[in-house]
Amino acid sequence: MSEKKQGGGRKVLYMVFSVIVAVILWTYVVYIDNPTVENPITVSGIEVEFTGEETLRDNGYIVSDIDVNRLNIAFGGRIREVTQLSRENVRAVVDLTDIFNYTSPTGTHSLNYELVYDIRASSITVENASRTVIEVTVERMVTQTILLQPVYNGSIAQNYMAGTLSLNRDTVEISGTESAIENIDKATVTLKRDNLSETVTQEENIELYDAEGNLIDMEEAGLTFVNSNGKAMITQTILMIKDVPVRIDIVEGVTATDANTRISYSVPYITLSGDPEILEDYNEINLGTVDLKSFATTWEEECQVRIPNNTTNESNVSFVTVTITVANVATRRLSAGNITYRNASDNDVVSIITQSLDITLRGTNEEELQAVTSDYIRIVADLSDYAGTRGTCQVPARVYVDGFSNVEAVGDYKVTVIIADASAQ
Repeated sequence: MSEKKQGGGRKVLYMVFSVIVAVILWTYVVYIDNPTVENPITVSGIEVEFTGEETLRDNGYIVSDIDVNRLNIAFGGRIREVTQLSRENVRAVVDLTDIFNYTSPTGTHSLNYELVYDIRASSITVENASRTVIEVTVERMVTQTILLQPVYNGSIAQNYMAGTLSLNRDTVEISGTESAIENIDKATVTLKRDNLSETVTQEENIELYDAEGNLIDMEEAGLTFVNSNGKAMITQTILMIKDVPVRIDIVEGVTATDANTRISYSVPYITLSGDPEILEDYNEINLGTVDLKSFATTWEEECQVRIPNNTTNESNVSFVTVTITVANVATRRLSAGNITYRNASDNDVVSIITQSLDITLRGTNEEELQAVTSDYIRIVADLSDYAGTRGTCQVPARVYVDGFSNVEAVGDYKVTVIIADASAQ
């Protein structure tokens, strides 16, 4: 058993020794003798790089297409250098300014490339390559002004509506090849917000689309924005929608009050849209004021709808018919001749021409209404607004019913008078 173990140990030592000798021999061959490789070593996927792009642009040209962007190259040379090659330390560099050696810079040109090594490569040779030249298509670079279109992509909160959608600029300048520019169908700026209830303004990217609605990759298409960061401010105004009731005010009388007066409207409310700050606290559209003593039992009229500035009448109703009815009253016509005047100027001499007026009486008690006679009625013409007026005038008059608390005169009355100058008498 001991002899067998000793024999096995000798074999292991022999194998270790053989490996050490092989490593030493390989090290000697590679690093000391360094022979040439017997078969070329291929490096795949070597990246093609370009220089001179800025020079092309400065002269109004741009690369629109290249036929290949990676190469496969078989290298020969000293084994120590060739074995270090990889696509990470080898580049194929094309100088684009070589196109100016051609009669016309535009078109497709076959350009040479130079291999650049990031390692020591004094003995390296190119034995074979997938491409010996790079075909580059060059076009003249053009600049075009494109109209910008604002787009809102979102939703509006309940009781609100979208107003105007606008941009802080109307156009954008884009530079690129003529074919790439012609491929642009539209340029948009999109605002994406949901449940909006107030006006919003924010900066968004300018996006380009072709005629089929596909988003254009500007880098891939070789397009650039001129004097722009490729963004624009977009504003979506939001308007409040509100149903605002209409209302007419009344001046109560003795026999007509809010309690026995019925008011109806042909349109009970108007739908308005506008700035939320305006409409939020706007709760009534006033149609005017009616004196309940100006009519007997029924008043009906078309009243104009007036709305706040900077709002819109979405109902498109300009007039509302208002009907006012006084209930539980009786009326009676009576002629009266007790006519006087008041508020005449000191320099005026007034002569009353009207001898009597037919008066309409309204009362809540029929018996009391019938008891009124002309002796209880006074007609007083008011000359407040006629100071200095000369000649014959019709002036407003107020009718008083004395002694009856549930009866009043209704309607509008005028009295004819002659006003003369006291100094001329």
